[in-house]
Amino acid sequence: MHTLRYFSRQAVEEGVTMTEAIELMKEAFRSLSVGEAVVPLRVNLPQPQQNAQTLFMPVYLPSAVALGLKMVTIFRENPAQNLPLIHGLMLVMDGTNGQPMALLDAEYLTALRTGAASGLATDLLARKDATVLAVFGTGAQARTQVEGVTAVRALQKVLVFGRNAENTELFCKELRAKTGLKIEVAHAPEQLLEADIICAATTSNVPVFKHLHLKKGVHINGVGSYRPEAREIPGQTMQVATIVVDQRTAAVAEAGDIVLPIKEGLLRDTSNFVELGEIILGAKRGRISEDEITVFKSVGNAVQDLAVASYLVRKAQEGNLGVVLG
Repeated sequence: MHTLRYFSRQAVEEGVTMTEAIELMKEAFRSLSVGEAVVPLRVNLPQPQQNAQTLFMPVYLPSAVALGLKMVTIFRENPAQNLPLIHGLMLVMDGTNGQPMALLDAEYLTALRTGAASGLATDLLARKDATVLAVFGTGAQARTQVEGVTAVRALQKVLVFGRNAENTELFCKELRAKTGLKIEVAHAPEQLLEADIICAATTSNVPVFKHLHLKKGVHINGVGSYRPEAREIPGQTMQVATIVVDQRTAAVAEAGDIVLPIKEGLLRDTSNFVELGEIILGAKRGRISEDEITVFKSVGNAVQDLAVASYLVRKAQEGNLGVVLG
């Protein structure tokens, strides 16, 4: 009998751990780099009157025998009204016969797979002795960035840079309780010099730190900006860094952190960008020296969502997770 399951935010959160999600990202990025996964560039539906946009992301992942469609709305005025910035749904279809299998709340799914990608990138690119993480942003994405990095490095301290003092303090308090780590509000840009790993997960259109405040050998995960006109990382940093991306074509088309330095003449040769999947496959190297700056620039890819969602669907069939709709 054919069943359609619904997974709420809580069901997604309880059904997949961060460690499991990081493992799933290996297969997602591998399939992307070898050309197995079919992932057209996402459709962007602007809604300028509402200062919003809606993204549609279709994907086919042969290794999971699944099809997916993710729809995400981004309404930038929402946080001021105490509403989430992002709402989303993910539809999963059977790859053998096209039948609908599951509908998932994609708000937490997006944060989980983004944090897991940064966890994987950090594992592959950050120095092994990295102990201090700096996070820019205090939203849902920033939380899972900390969880992703914590899963792969023995951190001693997390520094949090946020625009709103109250939100930043609350964010630190919540994460202290959840992780047991030493988590501090960062008050001065110079504190960034302590960081071995940086995660930028903001909605900023302009760089959130200065290149001069970076420590030698730092690894940076840039996950907040996904539009050609928005950036979080300084052009000067991108110019000197070893750049790793989720998917070359999408990054060059959509990532302002890459598009803007190209326009400024700071980045010329984009052919030497390495895909995360190529490092997993052993086809390309990641970090070569202890002193180099490495950057993982992610605009997000639907193959990540489908890898996690299809895993959850398979798990549900064995363990009766989610709610059966029909």
